[in-house]
Amino acid sequence: MALRINDSEYYAIDAHSHLGRRKTPLGHGVASFLGDDLVRNLDEAGLDCAVAFPLGASYTDYSEANQIMAEEMAKHPKRIISFCRINPNFGPQASADALEHCLGNLKLKGIKLHPEIEFFDPNEAELMEPIYAAARRYHVPIIFHTGMSSKASPGVIAELAAKYKDVPVILGHMGVSEYVKLAVAVARQNENIFLETSVVGWMPLLLEAFRGVGTSKILFGSDHPYNPLSMEVEKISRHVTRAAKLNQEDLKKVFSANFLSLLKWEQRV
Repeated sequence: MALRINDSEYYAIDAHSHLGRRKTPLGHGVASFLGDDLVRNLDEAGLDCAVAFPLGASYTDYSEANQIMAEEMAKHPKRIISFCRINPNFGPQASADALEHCLGNLKLKGIKLHPEIEFFDPNEAELMEPIYAAARRYHVPIIFHTGMSSKASPGVIAELAAKYKDVPVILGHMGVSEYVKLAVAVARQNENIFLETSVVGWMPLLLEAFRGVGTSKILFGSDHPYNPLSMEVEKISRHVTRAAKLNQEDLKKVFSANFLSLLKWEQRV
């Protein structure tokens, strides 16, 4: 499998997708989406691999969802890189215990946090310290949902991220729209902060990110299944590539090399 862009082929990773089951479809209309579904859609879009985390369900501690993530990664080890999802509202000790299990026992590859759905403050040191400590101990990245509320502002997230310079922090959706400029600024100021492209749909903002931080700090992502994979792939592979004049090395970085460098993940081909 390879993504074809302008007669060249690229190993391609989607750095932002979701898997799992939940009681109700919630706002996006998705109640169940598992590894077989994701892999089928990756094949259709020409992508090799996806980073996946649990569907949002703020009433849980995500323990069951994280178990599903491990199971789906085991079923598709060449195609799915599973992250755990943590709800910090259960308290610092619960977060520490959950991460020890997820990263130590389940061997999940990173941490997803959603300050808006879980409604917590990502700059609250007591709440966040065990999460950053676990990421540091296990050498894994943290990806935050950013945008759509002040709790998910890149500036708020950067307050603590800047103090943990050895922990890679990915700004999912790079602020969506209203916070993109701020996301670009904090990524420029902090070596450990990276931007992920899903959801952002206005070309001037995308170009501001690509020109503001360069292709070495940007990861392709889709937010699938909430967004169609083909739509997000074409946004970068066709439209941004043309507008930002991306070359082959740029595309390799955005579609895989940058993420692999954060995770030290081997291409399992």
